[in-house]
Amino acid sequence: MKILKKIGAVLINNLWLKILAVAIAFIVWMIAAQINNPVSTHTFSNVRVTLLGTDVLENEGKVYQILNGSDVVKVTVRAPESVISTITAADISAVADLSQITEDGTVPIVYTLDRAESITSDRNELQVLVEEKKTKYVNIYYEMVGSVGEGCVAGRVNLERNRIEVSGPKSAVDRVSYAQVTIDLDGAVKTISADMEVILYDADGHKVDSENIVKQTDYVTTTVTVLSTKTVPIYASVTGEPAAGYIYPDDIEVFPGVITIAGDTGVLNSISRIDITDPVDIGGKDENVFASYDIEKYLPAGVSVEEQGFDGEVTVIAYIEKLGVKSINLPESRINLLNIPEGYSADIIEDGPIVVKLSGLSAELNAISSESLIGTAEIAANNSENIYIDGEVLILAVKFNLSEHVNAEPVYIRVLLTADAGEGADTDGDT
Repeated sequence: MKILKKIGAVLINNLWLKILAVAIAFIVWMIAAQINNPVSTHTFSNVRVTLLGTDVLENEGKVYQILNGSDVVKVTVRAPESVISTITAADISAVADLSQITEDGTVPIVYTLDRAESITSDRNELQVLVEEKKTKYVNIYYEMVGSVGEGCVAGRVNLERNRIEVSGPKSAVDRVSYAQVTIDLDGAVKTISADMEVILYDADGHKVDSENIVKQTDYVTTTVTVLSTKTVPIYASVTGEPAAGYIYPDDIEVFPGVITIAGDTGVLNSISRIDITDPVDIGGKDENVFASYDIEKYLPAGVSVEEQGFDGEVTVIAYIEKLGVKSINLPESRINLLNIPEGYSADIIEDGPIVVKLSGLSAELNAISSESLIGTAEIAANNSENIYIDGEVLILAVKFNLSEHVNAEPVYIRVLLTADAGEGADTDGDT
């Protein structure tokens, strides 16, 4: 007991010995800690830098662009293993305040992690390009690729909007010339309607890829009407009569004579032809008449023309010809007498040839001769009571079988009726 008391007295009366004891105890504790919980390092890739002060630039009408991917860094943390095992990339604070940007476009990055002994990074500065902000509108166009199904055609294309607002750094926005959506027809046989992605292009037709450009919308609802097709003829007509001495020989031509139309299948099934309902006026004309029509005017609602290179104008020609004249000396043998009454003989009694004067289309007149022309005269038609007198002379009109484009002046012949021998015909006219 005396010995312990002496030792305690020594410690109490000597401060330096106290401090030495504490230091030795701490060293012993540190050695034990290093053995049981050693310090190590761990590297975290793809740590995102948080940006502050962006509102300052926005208030100045400016926008920024991070260069060289400098807002993504690699961070190495030094800490005891027990701490390292609990740290994630989200625990690391990497902050850059854009209000502190320097003239050379750099912003310091500040790293913090409370539980780490130290923290280092492969990048200590953010590289930023600051520009004036620009906003403008560009037109939206469309491009169709692929083909619709057989017997169909792509009709009207409707875009939800035809302009779009783009904004961002002036250098990037100035490159944008127009926007475009691409429509893939891909054998479609019915109307297509979908949200199509809007892509930006420069004046040379190259895509403008910039994540710093903000589009008013990324997609535009686009509708393409897909229609059936059918080929039908076009018909035209005339009104009026040509000038005296001229004839319209029902000869009318339409150019083009047929067209391909497009529309709903149900509507097309009811169409077999297209009629131009406004006739060509040939009244008083002495030459061919030309007329032009916009065929769209004569198409049913919902039907359109589907002809490559055709502007919709149809030309109609009504042909007018001068009347030709011709005289033919027709032998009596070329006239047939019809309905000769029973018990009588009939003979044509003319002093000379029977002259037939014809007028009409020259081409048809040229084909008529005394060998081809045949006339007919009916006897019975001149006496409804069938009472005849022996030796009676009848005046009969001669009819000719002519085309509608050839006319004959009236021709009359004298026919002598003679009673056959033994028939007892009344020669004095009494019954």
